[in-house]
Amino acid sequence: MKKPSLLALLGLLLWSILLPPRSQAQGNSSLPFTINNNSTTADADLYVAIVGIDTNNNHVWVNAANSQVLPMSTSYNTVTGPTVNGNTGPGGNSKYAACFTKLSAIPNKTFTLPFIAGCRVYISRGQQLYFYFFGASGAPSGYTAPNPQNSSDPNTGIIYETIELTNNSGGFFGNTTRVDAFNFPMGLELTGNGYYKKTGELKSAADIVSAYKANVPTEFQGTVNSSTGVITFPSKTPAFQDGTNGTTAGPYGNYFKSYLDAIWAKYKNEDLIFNAGNAGVFKGRVGADNRLVVVGQSGAYNGRTGIITREPTTQEAFEGKGVLATRNSDGDCDLVVQAQLTAAVNRHAVSVASAAAGQQNFYNVAGFYQTAPMNYYARFWHLPGISVNNLSYGFAYDDVADQSSTLQTPQPTKVVATWGGFVGQASSTGFSLQLEAENYSVKSGMQVEACSDTGGGQDMGYIAAGNYLVFNTINFPTTGTYTIEYRVASGASGGTVSSDLNAGAIQLGNTAIPGTGGWQNWTTVSRTATISAGTYNFGVYAQTAGYNINWIRISKPSGARIAQVTAPVGPPNDDPLSLYPNPVADQLLLATAPELAGSTYRVVNTVGQAVRSGALGASLDVAALPAGLYLLVVTTKDQQTLSRRFTKL
Repeated sequence: MKKPSLLALLGLLLWSILLPPRSQAQGNSSLPFTINNNSTTADADLYVAIVGIDTNNNHVWVNAANSQVLPMSTSYNTVTGPTVNGNTGPGGNSKYAACFTKLSAIPNKTFTLPFIAGCRVYISRGQQLYFYFFGASGAPSGYTAPNPQNSSDPNTGIIYETIELTNNSGGFFGNTTRVDAFNFPMGLELTGNGYYKKTGELKSAADIVSAYKANVPTEFQGTVNSSTGVITFPSKTPAFQDGTNGTTAGPYGNYFKSYLDAIWAKYKNEDLIFNAGNAGVFKGRVGADNRLVVVGQSGAYNGRTGIITREPTTQEAFEGKGVLATRNSDGDCDLVVQAQLTAAVNRHAVSVASAAAGQQNFYNVAGFYQTAPMNYYARFWHLPGISVNNLSYGFAYDDVADQSSTLQTPQPTKVVATWGGFVGQASSTGFSLQLEAENYSVKSGMQVEACSDTGGGQDMGYIAAGNYLVFNTINFPTTGTYTIEYRVASGASGGTVSSDLNAGAIQLGNTAIPGTGGWQNWTTVSRTATISAGTYNFGVYAQTAGYNINWIRISKPSGARIAQVTAPVGPPNDDPLSLYPNPVADQLLLATAPELAGSTYRVVNTVGQAVRSGALGASLDVAALPAGLYLLVVTTKDQQTLSRRFTKL
């Protein structure tokens, strides 16, 4: 199962800052949780179970038929399961927990989710899964979960999926996961007070398998079971076993070894310096004792030491385990550093070039998955068109640099999980546009400054009351309710921001910004607003001072996934600067209004670096750019700027 995330590790340090006071407790202890079925399987052939830990630290399960919360007890082990390779289960009688409910028997396909931690919502196809309940507390307690690596597991051959979540007074935190395997497409939607987001897969099971085979090299082809359609995490397959813990060594058991050897050798002779987002910048070396020791230079772990006691193995690197999940001296800092290295190795983000590396940005998304060896399995889930917004939990610490499928809000009102994901749901009804604050069309006050948020780059700081930003010609494609999100940080007590259309002619409302404990400690706040279809100049207005802004995101989910904003096949007639096709593989075509004649352009990557520049023309050759997100910034002769985002395939 997925390990504690980097978000959880940072939360240990920031808990007192981020949680609301008791008098303002949030969360929802009676949260409606709906399960939709977007597949050809009948509701009567889908089985649902909910297990977790209650607020008294007892292992419990939720009866989906009536939402009753019950303690795990051996008395529920009444269902006869299969005997596989002689395995009769912990009870010795092949009896397992009667904790599953057919989807057809759940009223309105909705149950009530209580406050619960470490929760798993299991959905299986064709038959229930076979868990054994040990008890609610004491030793032993909890339950046996499926173990595909156990050849005598009674769940062998059953197709199932899992939603991982915690629901408590701090809010709802949940995700779909590909950390262990892909069995079937899944979707998850979370609604809250002014909040809506979704995550999950966009293709059918057959199309995902086909696309996966087309996008991974020989070493990873064996992770697919062509008869069942299951794709297994590499290190959990025989080919990637290393011969330890009773396994037989496979041909790729040392897949990462050459890369890990090179990292350990290089940084015995020079400092490894890396940006770890809000955790800060770390610096250190591999010592004669083979330990990598780094010290925080800034950020949340400034002055603290993180240690990795030796060079990791391939298995440890894939899964973030062993020496990459060990408290040594400063335990929290150790785990954060280990999570960073796990992510960097899977994404091949650590430089092993002969030249001195200098400070490296482990949060540069455009630099991920550019060189072998890398985790091609994890890379696949982030390819365009596979997952909503290209986000997924492809390995244990995929939340490093906010690449995971995590959804969270402090005031949840509804959760929807969808068996079958979002396949067949048109993307044209959704809309999502992120506006980088520094790429304004017009501004008053504020100053551009360096930003240590995910992706680096710049933010707008030194904001005073009455300052504003304007983004010209923003198109809202349909009439309806849009979510407006602000990425903000405040080293003071927070403040208030508002947005409007056409110089205040249409007011979209105020949003409160909390104190976050630092000018580079970032969080996202949001509100909703009803907007009529049309093209507007979108304004952001500082009602008060006291915060920084990194970006503003406008989105509209509408019965479908929140789609990436892509240009049509040809240019729209009313946009002074249009890009197409988008996403683009080689030639990006530009349709420009006459007033843009004589303009210059820059192409900026996700860390704020200009990777192309020149005189604006009718096309732009981007074939040599690494895959990722980019911003085209056009500066006119009178020094006005326009910016458009595009995705390089």
